Amino acid sequence: MKKDKMHKFLDDKSQIVDNLESLKINLEEIEKISLFDPDETQYNEILSLIDEAKAADNDLALSEVIPRAKTIETKLDSWFSKEGIETLELSWPVI
Repeated sequence: MKKDKMHKFLDDKSQIVDNLESLKINLEEIEKISLFDPDETQYNEILSLIDEAKAADNDLALSEVIPRAKTIETKLDSWFSKEGIETLELSWPVI
């Protein structure tokens, strides 16, 4: 990879991992107010996506994480809004 492309890849990867960590924290907050999915499906999916993003070694691998993460983000935002809690609007990189 060229140096500029490598820097963009690493920046994108870092942003995706940071966003996923934010989703994990949001889900933990939901658990505190007793809205947590009892089978922990969402939490496990976030952990899996964090692992996938960290292990990604190319743009394609990173780009496959984003749509799944956005779906989780939408679900969490919906749960929070039902309780009148303000949500984060995460910015995802364009890969």
